[in-house]
Amino acid sequence: MTEFFAYELLTWPEVAALPRTTPLVIPLGEGYAPARLASALGNPPAIGLLPAIPFGWPGSGLAVPEPIFGRLVANLADSLRDDGFSKVHVLTPQGI
Repeated sequence: MTEFFAYELLTWPEVAALPRTTPLVIPLGEGYAPARLASALGNPPAIGLLPAIPFGWPGSGLAVPEPIFGRLVANLADSLRDDGFSKVHVLTPQGI
């Protein structure tokens, strides 16, 4: 069974100790089924969930221009990849 952990609760030494093949997920919004997410990622032993980005997508309540929002998400994903993580995923709400 896949263990989910909150990335934002880790200390820097704990982040440094994570295997760089650990899948990390940046969710846009909330309401995702953990079992479906784990299955879609191949049921790894652990999945790190970053804090959800609660704005910028249709229906979020706070409009952010698409180019700016895209750069924000890309910058976050690129920063994680620059730190050596090879499995960084952005989870989008249905309809996007």
